[in-house]
This record gives sequence, C-alpha cells and structure tokens, in this order.
Amino acid sequence: MTYRAKTNSILLTILMVLSTTLILPSEEVEAAEVVITEAVRVVDGGPMNERMVSMAADSEGNIHFVWSRNTQHLYYTMLDPRADVDGDGQADPVIDVTQISNPGTHRAWHPDIAVDSMDRVHVTWTDKSSQHAIKYTVLDPNLHPRDGSQADDTVISVVNDMIVSQRQQNRDWPAIAVDSQDNAHIVWEDSFDPLEKFYFQPQIYYSMIEFDGSVGTTAIDDSMLTPVIGHKGHPDIAVDADDYVQVVWDDTRGGKVEMVVPIDTSGSMYSEWADVCTVFYGGSFSSGGYFRGIKPMLEDANITVYETIYAILGYSIPNAGTGQSCSTAYQTGGSGSQGPRATHLGQTPSDDSGGIRKLQNFIFNGASVTGSSGEDWGPSSTWACLSWKDAGGNVPGNPPTAADHKWNPNATKIVIPISDEGPRNGDPAQQSDDTQSINEAHDACVRAGVVPVPMAGSTWGGGTQIQSHMSDLANCPNGVVNTNPRICPGSTVRNTDAGGEVYNFPASGGGGQQMQLLVEAMVYLATNNSREIFMTVLAPHAILDNPSPGWQKGDPATTTTSSAYTEDVGPAMDSQGYGHFVVVNDTRVTLDDAFSFHPAIAIDSQGNTHIAWMDGRGYGFEKNVNYEVLYTRLRLRGAAEWNGVEGGLPSYGIKQIVDTRISDYEGPAGIQQGNPFAPSSYMPAILTDARDNIHITWLENSNSSQGEAIMYARLNHTNDKPAWPLNSIAASVLDPWEPTEVTTWNSDKLGPNSGNAPELSQPPAFANDLGSGAHIAWSDTNKCNDESNSNTYTLCYVHVLTGQVEVGLQEGETFYHVIEPGEDTMYNLSVNNTTPGPPELVADTFSLNLTGVPLNWSATVYFSSNHTTIFPDTPIHLLGGERVEVYMRVIAPSIYQADG
Repeated sequence: MTYRAKTNSILLTILMVLSTTLILPSEEVEAAEVVITEAVRVVDGGPMNERMVSMAADSEGNIHFVWSRNTQHLYYTMLDPRADVDGDGQADPVIDVTQISNPGTHRAWHPDIAVDSMDRVHVTWTDKSSQHAIKYTVLDPNLHPRDGSQADDTVISVVNDMIVSQRQQNRDWPAIAVDSQDNAHIVWEDSFDPLEKFYFQPQIYYSMIEFDGSVGTTAIDDSMLTPVIGHKGHPDIAVDADDYVQVVWDDTRGGKVEMVVPIDTSGSMYSEWADVCTVFYGGSFSSGGYFRGIKPMLEDANITVYETIYAILGYSIPNAGTGQSCSTAYQTGGSGSQGPRATHLGQTPSDDSGGIRKLQNFIFNGASVTGSSGEDWGPSSTWACLSWKDAGGNVPGNPPTAADHKWNPNATKIVIPISDEGPRNGDPAQQSDDTQSINEAHDACVRAGVVPVPMAGSTWGGGTQIQSHMSDLANCPNGVVNTNPRICPGSTVRNTDAGGEVYNFPASGGGGQQMQLLVEAMVYLATNNSREIFMTVLAPHAILDNPSPGWQKGDPATTTTSSAYTEDVGPAMDSQGYGHFVVVNDTRVTLDDAFSFHPAIAIDSQGNTHIAWMDGRGYGFEKNVNYEVLYTRLRLRGAAEWNGVEGGLPSYGIKQIVDTRISDYEGPAGIQQGNPFAPSSYMPAILTDARDNIHITWLENSNSSQGEAIMYARLNHTNDKPAWPLNSIAASVLDPWEPTEVTTWNSDKLGPNSGNAPELSQPPAFANDLGSGAHIAWSDTNKCNDESNSNTYTLCYVHVLTGQVEVGLQEGETFYHVIEPGEDTMYNLSVNNTTPGPPELVADTFSLNLTGVPLNWSATVYFSSNHTTIFPDTPIHLLGGERVEVYMRVIAPSIYQADG
C-alpha cells in the first residue's frame, strides 16, 4: 500500500523559566498530521453491485468488512493493516470474499458490525426478502486459516442468521454494539404496532443478545423505546465503560407542520367537508366511527400542527362545514366572513389554527382570478405555493392576489387540495385549462418547496381523469391520462417530483376501512415534519441482575397491555433493590426547526457523549434543502438524576459543546444553478480513540472536481480542558480543525442518493485503528481511482494515519539544567515515530523547528550520530516505531546581555 506523504513539522517549544541561570524545557513534544493512504479496492465483484459496507477493526489491527452484494446476500472479507501488500491497488485479503448469509432468497440491507474482546465479528442486518427481519450473526475468523483463501460460512459463523425480530409491518436501519461481556445490543426502526396506536409510524426498538462464545440467547426481547406517536428513524448505539447503553435517533417530536387545505364547495362535497374536520379536530365520521383527531393526538407527542381550511368560493361554505366537528374551526375563521389571515400562525403557543376561511381569489396563468365554480383546486394550489415563494423568488411570496396565505416560516409546508372534479372550474376534466392550471401549480410548489398532497373525493366525479391530474400535481406531469407511477428525472422544474402523494377521500358509504386508510395518510402527513435528534440511556444489566417481580430473562423491557405500551423506567437500582431498564428517558439534543437526520454516536474514555448528524439549519426548513455536518459533546452524568423520568435530561444542561458545524458552510449563496444540492454535506459517522480525539467522516457534494467526495476531520484531544463551561462554542475550546478530502476522483459515492430524499443512503464505514487514526470504506462507481467501474458499485478503503511523532528526553536525561551566564548545556533527546501500524506503511518524513527561544539565548539541534546541524528544512525520515537520537545545545546569554 502506498500513501499520500506529507512532511510533518514538529514545533519543539522551549519553555524557559529564568531565575538567572535555571532553564526548564518541556519534557515531551508531540505532533500529529493527517496522512491518508492511497485508496484500495476491497473486492473486484465484476458486474456485481457492492454496497452498504460496514467495517470494524480488531485488537491486532486487522480490518473486517461486511456488505450487501446486489442487495441480496451478505459478504465478508478480512484484511490486515497493510491491505494492499503488493501495491497494485487491489486488496490482498487475509480471508477472501465469503458469503455469510445462508443459501436461499435474501435481500440484505444496511448491515452493521462490531468486534468483541475475542476479535469475533458481530453482524446485524435487515433481510427484506419477505416479511422484513432483523438478523444477527457472529463470525469467528480464527476458525479459518489466514492464508487469503475463501472461508466456509458454516465454519466461521458461530451464530448463524439468528432472527432477532420478524413480525408484521416493516423494519430497517439496525445498529449494533457489544459490551464488556461480549453481549450484543441491537437497535432498529420498526413499524410494528400491535395496538395500532401510532398508525404504523416507525418507532425505535431494542434487543439484547447474550453470547457465551458459541450460542446467542435473547436476554431482552424486542422492546419499543419510543412509545409515542411520530416518525422515528436512523438509530445508532454505543456502550459506555459501565455497560450502560446509549441510543440516538432522529424524531419528529418537537417539529412543526403546516397544512393548507383548499376544499371544493360544490354540493357533491358534503361528506368530505364533515369528515375533514373530524380528521383534524376529532369526532364521528359521516360513515360512523369515532376518531380523536390529529391535532389533539399530536399535541401529546409535542408535534405542532398548524392548519387552515379554505373554502374555494363560488358557493358558500356547506352546512357540513359549520357544525359538529367543524363548529370551532368555523368560528375561528370568522364564521364564514374572513379570508386569509394577515399574520402567520404561531404568533403565540396557542395560535395554531387558522380555522375555516373563504378563498375568493387565486392564481391562474400568472394572474389573480375570482372563483365562481367552487372547484378551482388547481389555481388554489398555485396560490398557496406562490404565497411562500412567488414567481420573483421572494420569500415569503407576494402573488398578485389581494390576500395571500401567510405560512409559518419554520414549519414543514403541505398543501392538500380536496375535490371530485377537474382542477379548473370543475368537470369536464382534462381540458386545456385544467392541464395549464396543474402545470402551473406543480411548478410553483416545486420552486417553493411546498409538498402537494391532493385528495380525490369520490361522491360525484373522481375516477382516472381527476386522479391523473392529481398525480401530475403531486409528482410530475407526464402528458398521459393515467394513474401509473410518474417517472420524474428532475432535469427541469416541470419534470421534478414535487414530493407528494395522491389519496382517495372516501365517500360516506366508503366504510370504516377506507376511512382508516385516510386517517393513516393524514397522520403520516402530519408526522412527516422536521426531525430533531433524541437520545436515551438504558441499563440492561440492571434489569437482568435485579429484575422486578414478574419480569424474567427473555421478556421485553416494554410491556404491552390491551391499551398501552409501558416502559420499565427508573434508576438502575431503586430503593427496593430492583433494577430498571430506561434510566435516562427520551432527551432532546437539538433545538432547531430545521431537519436533523442520521445521528451517529460515540463515547470517550471520560464518559462524554459525542454526536454528529446532518442538519439543514442555515438553508431552510424543508426536507429537500442543503445540509451540513454538525457535532455536539454532551456530559450526561451530573446534569440530573438518572431515574428515567419523562422528558429526560435538560437539553441545555448536558451540552459541553453546543451544536457546531464541522463541514465547511457554503450557505445559500453557494448553491449552484442546475446543481441545487452541491453545498450539501451528508451522512456522518463518528469515532473516539484512546486519546479522546474525535474522528468524523461524511459525504460532501460541494467539491467542484469530484462532484461527491469522502471527507474526514479530526477534533484533537477534546478532554484537554475538562473544566469547560456548559454550552461552550467549539472554536473556543478545541484546536482548529480542517476537513480533509479522502478521495480525488469524480464518481458516485455511497449511492444511490438524492437531495430530495436525504433520509436515504448510508454513511461511510468507519473504524478505529490501534492508535489515533481511522479506517474509512465506502461504495464507489470508480475503481477507487480515476478509472470508471462501468457505473457499477465497488468497495474502496483508506487508512487515515495521524503521523504521530514524539520528541522526548533520552533515558537518564533530566528536564532541567543549571548553567552560568555565557555557558552552554546539552539536552539528549529522541525523535520517535509512534504512529501505530506496519512500519513501512506508517513511515513518514518530519522536520524539526524550534520556537519560544528567549531573547539573547540560542538553541540548536544536532544529530547525535554525526553532530550535523538540523535545520527547519532538514528531512528526518522514520519508519513506524523508529527513533533517531538528537541533542539540543542551549547557550545562555552573557551577564551583560542578561543585565540588559
């Protein structure tokens, strides 16, 4: 393996305390620079797509890779730290590529791995071949010769494709960590909801597998960690020195969503009017059945729903829109007398409803028009979207109507037109003005970032023609009358997917099942708002060692009764001697209305928690904005008691370092025309090392020559100043950091991914080495260099070395010398390349500089072997572990110089 050499400069600081003749130099000097090896191709899979790689390193420095081939089977290989022994750019494996998923049909997604104290590899992944399953395997590479040959899955798999969870609904994004006893702790997102309380929105689940070296046993069964409505996703997990388990994820709690609902007021829409109020505010549906209502339900989950229902005039507000479930909203909107508000919702905490209001004017063909049919849902949608961003690009917008809708600037924005006829003046549909109004509405919503979610009423017209119009609005116009999925390449505004979906609004005779589908759709919309980062702390050994009465090993830690999910919360040991599972309840980490996705967590030697994630703040509050990589450091101990109380720990009471951008911030001014997601930084992964340095890697879109680049940054010695005040700014307490490009070529990396769906894709694989460096791997459509891989993904790997060098006193040397004025003395020193790894791999060239020499003193460094002078540009080449002896001659000033 070759590496990109850098000359590392050592600043040998002479710290002198003068009391006439006493000098005290520093005992040891350290320097560290980033050295990145040339990328190595891990596997040559030919036409196979190698993706979703995960990686870990063992106690000998060997690197273990697990990935998905063609999203079907899982594969494994093992490299030693040299990776590419012969320097040809292709990895030379210790154990060659081996299929580790059992024969048969599989669809392997999102593997994650961890190495235990015996260098066994614990693997978890999602199998989507049938009912989604979370699976678990343990590999013991010591059961196969390290001769570069392919292993046998039946030999090295000590635990073989154990099913952790496989039930109704879907599950994905597993993450794994092992504790000091080599037990596995697994978390994932899961839509399983037997009580149907959360409308199949994914929650975070946990399971613990005890591993005795040969058998995996479920110690704590599937346990829901987040029993509250809302969308949770992308969990990560870490175990601290005391075997407490910390879990982090992104969560819609704390978010805001605003819905603008223009509704057809023609006579055929009576039941739709009554039922839309029931969906928002609660009550009985026209077809029977009671629903609590989205707004009161989501208030319990700290999700704010702003809504305004607009009656598209031409006709007056139907009677169904004035009574029963609609009565309060009707009064809020002025009992039919008021149009759009002059201010946005959210002026006060209780200001969360615009009620039912009349909509007289909207936009068609770029101009204000007055409604007469009550069915202009296309122009109403255009008006709603232009009210946020108008044709001139102004935000908030000012379309050419007498009154505009005032959107809350910090909320996710959705427009929901409801009708059963054509979009411009009703039926007949599919006329030229209908098509024009839909094209205009689609383009306005795409430009504004407002998601259109049309709903087709079924009382009067409906059918394919109406639903085709709605699909053109929600996704993109295709010029064909059908309801087939739209193909939206995104090369123009017109063919860009607007990000919406079409739903049917069932008629009064549609039955409870159809209404249930509508409720699920509306809950999905209401909870698909901005994400925040949350975390929790678990004490699995506490509940195992001292279980409460009635609980036994193998049970879930969250109980399910006929009406509720109940977590086992409390201190690790209560006053009665019983242990509890959740010791720190769900704690909000971020406090910003922008989207925050894909958190990654690590814990240092002092018990501090480090989290990195991708965040849209600074670019907007929609999901499809640009993102940067942010970082925070938390101190969970001491902020409050770990007793599992609801609400968790105080957000501002746990942050030692406030949310800090690690990636370079280009800002909205850096957005390129034709490449709107160029400034984005995605999908971070984070590590801590034995010296408490923090390592972060991510995917960067802003590189002008590469398009996509793998990036790396290191935060040095984050525990050097343990007495920081809470909520410190990173720049004031950390050394400056510099994001470094890991890759140098133009290709698609870690894909496929899309700026319109930032919740997808996967971070780079990331693992510690034996020292203060890191291993990084990723999928790539090039052969880990400038050569294309025919648009097929392969796997690439680099080793980030720190180029560590230490300058210290030789054995027997003292750190202080006493001399008279005008005399000199010599310090016997050694320069040692302490970078861990194979000696030839971590070889480096250093230079030696002196700084801090006081006035009238002189200091010169010489090689001990030949007494030649070492100048600042003198190269000192050292293999890993190699040292060279030098000495420093220090001359004191004369008595006259000292007196002067």
